Amino acid sequence: MTVAGIGLIGSGNIGAAFVKGWIRSAPAMSGRITVADARPEAAEKLAGETGTAVAGSNQELVEKSDLVLLAVKPGDVEAALKDTLPRFSREKALVSVAAGRTIAFLEALFPQEVPVFRLMPNLAIEVGAGTIAFAAGHNVDKEFKDEVAGLISMLGRVVPLEEKFFAAATAIGGSGPGFLALIMESFIDAGVLAGLPAAAARELSGSMLAGTAELIGGAGLGPAALRRRITSPAGTTAAGLAVLERHGARAAIIEAVQAAAGRAREMG
Repeated sequence: MTVAGIGLIGSGNIGAAFVKGWIRSAPAMSGRITVADARPEAAEKLAGETGTAVAGSNQELVEKSDLVLLAVKPGDVEAALKDTLPRFSREKALVSVAAGRTIAFLEALFPQEVPVFRLMPNLAIEVGAGTIAFAAGHNVDKEFKDEVAGLISMLGRVVPLEEKFFAAATAIGGSGPGFLALIMESFIDAGVLAGLPAAAARELSGSMLAGTAELIGGAGLGPAALRRRITSPAGTTAAGLAVLERHGARAAIIEAVQAAAGRAREMG
């Protein structure tokens, strides 16, 4: 099976990020993508920004596509697919990013065998730097699985995972950027309080977070090892880390991830 046409049902933030990320990676992709949304104006807006086609209905979109990306809220999955189910086949796959909706749940919606994939991305897919948990259903052969994984890898790092780990992956890969954004906001506020202009505090904080990620990910330096290298005895980092530990920063982050993972399980 070869994916020529890609359809997007749901033109909200994460759906739009997929489209923009693919086109950023390969501008010619715009000619392969069709979008639709329960709010037609949202699909029209995304198409106007990206040069993609717009379908008049979800049924029309499925007919035109080899792979249908479902980017709607978990509670909207059945309604979005309701009138499209007979139009799927072994040669027309569904890829869902709906939190908590398992592959087994999605496969059971169809009266026929359909290749189903489940993803948990984050918003960084828009700039080709996403983290995407990836799982394939029972009706997917290895060749097609590799093709879809290659398509998704245009948007960032694909992490194959068993579905039982998706709640935890959602908490870290999906919600994590929101947690880090709060931390960056705190750095900016602290920089301003320490006397920096707001623009400089923002630039320093963003550059520092990006560089740290590169040291840990690109250079392969573990977070604990990096912390030890930076922390001189009785130095500035040691003083700051003592405050963070005293206020339970580590415990708060662990609890936040646990809460997000628990909510992901509830949504299933």
